[in-house]
Amino acid sequence: MASRLQKIRLGDLLIQNGIITAEQLDMTLIQQRRSGRKLGQELIAQHLVTEESLLTFLASQLHLERIDLSQQALDPQLVLRLPESLARRYRAIPVQDRGEHYVVGMADPTDLPALDAISRAMGKPVEMALISESQLLHILPQLYGAVSKSAELREALGDTVTTTTSAPPPILESSAEDAPIVRLLNAVFTDAARLRASDIHFEPEESGLRVRLRVDGVLREHLRVDGRLMPLIASKLKVMANLDIAERRLPQDGRMHLELEGKAYDVRMATMPVQDGESVVLRLLDQQTALLHFNELGMPRNIEISLQNIMHRPHGLFLVTGPTGSGKSTTLYAALNEINTIERKIFTVEDPVEYRLQGISQVQVHPRIGLDFARVLRTILRQDPDVIMVGEIRDHETAEIAARAALTGHLVLATLHTNDAVGAFPRLQELEVESFLIGSAVLGVMAQRLVRRICPSCKTEDKEVSPAERAAFADRLGVPPDFVTFSCGKGCNTCNFTGYRGRQPVFELIRMDPLLRAAILGNSRAALLEAANRQQQFTLLREEAMRLVWEGITTLAEMARVTSDAAED
Repeated sequence: MASRLQKIRLGDLLIQNGIITAEQLDMTLIQQRRSGRKLGQELIAQHLVTEESLLTFLASQLHLERIDLSQQALDPQLVLRLPESLARRYRAIPVQDRGEHYVVGMADPTDLPALDAISRAMGKPVEMALISESQLLHILPQLYGAVSKSAELREALGDTVTTTTSAPPPILESSAEDAPIVRLLNAVFTDAARLRASDIHFEPEESGLRVRLRVDGVLREHLRVDGRLMPLIASKLKVMANLDIAERRLPQDGRMHLELEGKAYDVRMATMPVQDGESVVLRLLDQQTALLHFNELGMPRNIEISLQNIMHRPHGLFLVTGPTGSGKSTTLYAALNEINTIERKIFTVEDPVEYRLQGISQVQVHPRIGLDFARVLRTILRQDPDVIMVGEIRDHETAEIAARAALTGHLVLATLHTNDAVGAFPRLQELEVESFLIGSAVLGVMAQRLVRRICPSCKTEDKEVSPAERAAFADRLGVPPDFVTFSCGKGCNTCNFTGYRGRQPVFELIRMDPLLRAAILGNSRAALLEAANRQQQFTLLREEAMRLVWEGITTLAEMARVTSDAAED
């Protein structure tokens, strides 16, 4: 318990055991004074130790129990005995009730005053165990949830909630109620970054304000608070995004920049007046995503090689297709990173610009003032470009200009909304692009989806698959049903009990060849599919997803959810 531990100096202990040198400690202490981090955090940030090796060392030296939070079952009632504010401040969490005392996991065993404060708050003696700070910060939002956040916010706001009207205050920076709103937003932003959320939804309803996060492509409820807070929250977000806080009748779009968990995010904000107030959606764009290359996207090697060959062609049109949220923009940015050299002039036309790329001229369209895709493309062709990336081909004029630019010495990359790669050709024909022009300009088309990966921490055999589903799956693979084993995630702290963590792209690539060109001129989907199936790198989206199920990367249900639209065509 707290009385058994003596104050230790972490730096001295690491030097005595040869983990770091005195010179490294001195340099780390200098950096620590600048960053404000704790010594252990700074040592990890400077890559002098890893979190795992530091925890293992401290557990051995201090004779402390080490607890893996990803595998530890936690009692929600016990967790709530420690206020969330103290859990975050001291990086601690109650893990066991042993009658006369509690076992509390702590990330910093040198913080003995914190141990005493936790003991007083919980009303019992406490015994320290070592836990990973990164694991703790990952599961804290789920453990405390909406009840504690709402109660803490109401306490901080006091009478503000009961007196707030539907009209937001004109200026928030100096208002007394701003501080708790900022604390709530900071908590939501931080939780979103730790959970790897792509979107944050603030949704006013008759029963209150619901906050949802989109994680791995699926929305999940994060918390609920008093609905009368929404005007304050909307106004604060509008100030951050340089929007008009007095305008609540019309939709608005804005942008802000945030630093979350050591990463830079561009945040796109969109408001929409709804029945019970204003709905606000924030899209979080991790700027590190713009630095990815093909070999970091998780694509099969044969598709990666084919794409690299296409990207190094001097001219032609390459299309990426798929629904919203399927990773099309990420693939195109990776393509630009492959070819972004000093010898090439590269332009992008986007709505809006999602990621900022060094060495590339990026243009955002503004249809309200007449600056649409077609007009920007016509102007760009007078800017002597080598490569043009078009955010989306939506109309005849844009499609026509893109195709003709591809024939006049430019490499053009663009996205198109179709269910599969073959569907891109009839779609271009629907946009009144001549078939001979399509066959001459297009280099290739790639369709893609994102399937959720099974959480490795709780992966187990899926015994809920019916015999009929097993037989049908085995038949598609051409193997006996007994050879097929399905996997799923049972849910754990690591994946927030969803059974999934992260996503895996699924690709379907067609390259232009004489047989495909003839099929385009014949305007037959059957002929297009036949031509595609003759290509070595081509695999249907559904079949590629089946391979991921066979390898235990994703589930049968996830395959059906993500590829059902492609399978219907």
